[in-house]
Amino acid sequence: MFVAPACAIAWGAGCADDPSPVGPDDSDAGDAGVIEASPVEDAGPDASELDCAKDLDADEIWKHLECSGLYASFADKTVAPDVKPYKPGVEFWSDGAEKQRWVYLPPGSKIDISDWNEWTYPRGTKLWKEFKVGGKRIETRLFKKLADDTWVHTTYRWNADETDAVRKDGGEVVAGLGPDAGPYEVPSTGQCDQCHMGRKDQVLGFDAVGLGLATATGETLAKLAADGALSAAPPATTLAFPGDAVASSAIGWVNTNCGSCHNANAGASAGFKSHFLVRASDLAPADGGAPKAVEELDLWTQGYCVDAFRADPDGNTYMYIRGGAPERSLMSILAGSRVPAGELPTAGVQMPPIVSRAVDHAGVKLFDDWIATLDACPPP
Repeated sequence: MFVAPACAIAWGAGCADDPSPVGPDDSDAGDAGVIEASPVEDAGPDASELDCAKDLDADEIWKHLECSGLYASFADKTVAPDVKPYKPGVEFWSDGAEKQRWVYLPPGSKIDISDWNEWTYPRGTKLWKEFKVGGKRIETRLFKKLADDTWVHTTYRWNADETDAVRKDGGEVVAGLGPDAGPYEVPSTGQCDQCHMGRKDQVLGFDAVGLGLATATGETLAKLAADGALSAAPPATTLAFPGDAVASSAIGWVNTNCGSCHNANAGASAGFKSHFLVRASDLAPADGGAPKAVEELDLWTQGYCVDAFRADPDGNTYMYIRGGAPERSLMSILAGSRVPAGELPTAGVQMPPIVSRAVDHAGVKLFDDWIATLDACPPP
C-alpha cells in the first residue's frame, strides 16, 4: 500500500517514510492514491449484535465506533450525556464536508494550561470529529489519550445506510464524493499524524485560540474556565486576531489551515520553514500585556516580503506574501492549487500537501483580499 509521505513538508523538501498505521484494517484499505468508484459496503454486524467488552483492539482502540463512548444510543445517534459538543471559532477546510466535534474529559480532571500556548490534556480524554458529505456520515475520527500519556487514534468509516462505522486505518479515496463530483479522501492514521504531531499534545482546534474566539461554540474557553476544567484561570476568556476585518479573517484562516504544520514545535512537519501559527500568548499574553499587532506575528515577519524557494515567471523569486500581488505570493498559489484527479497530492504543488482534493475558494479569497491591501514589496 502506498501512503503519502509522513512529514508532508509544505514547501517541497524530502521527508521520511509514513509511520505504519496501527490496526487490523490496514491491509484491505486500498492505495491512498487510487480513486475507488465502488459503493461503500456494509462493514460489520448489526449494532445490536456488538459485544463492546470484546471490541477493544490490542492498541486500546475499539473496532467499532459504537463502542467508543460517543453515543448513549447508537441506533438513533443520541450522544452520551458526558460527551460535550464544541466548534472552534475558525474551522479547518475539509473539502466542503460538514463537521461535528465532541470531547470527553474524565470527571474531575483538568486541562493543564501552565503552558498557555500548548495545553496538556488529562489521561482518558477523547475527541471525536464527524464528517458528513451531502448530509450523509462518511467518517468519524477518534483521538484517545492513554494512561501512559500517549495518544492513539483511528478513523471509523460509515457504511452506506449509517448503521455501522468500522475502524479503517489505511485511508481511502472515494470517487465523486467531493466538491464538483471530485474525489473525497479519508486519511490514513499516518497522514493524521502529519498535522497532529505539530502540537505538543497532538490536539488541534480544542485549544486556547480555537475555543477563545467569539465565534466558537459549545465547550468554549469561557465555559471551560467557568466549569473549573482548566488548571488555572486563563489570562483571558475571549481572544481575537489582530487587524481590521479583512486582516483578522485572513490571519485566522492561515492560522487554522497552516499553523499546525508551520510552527516551531519539535514535531511540526514544516517547522523548518516559515511559521504561521498564531499562539495564545500572541493574542492574550500570560503576563497581561498587550496583544501583538499584525506586524509582530510570525506570519508577517516570516512571510511578508520574504523570498520563497521558487522562481516566478519573470525569473525572480516568489515571496511567500508579496504585498499587493496575490498572484505572485507563493502561499496563495499553493493554497489555490490541487493536483489533477487521479494523482497524489504533492508537497510543493498544493497546500495542504496531503488529503485535500479541492480548493477552499472562499478561504483563499480571504487571504488574497488581505494581500491585495498590503503595501508593495521592494523590487528584487
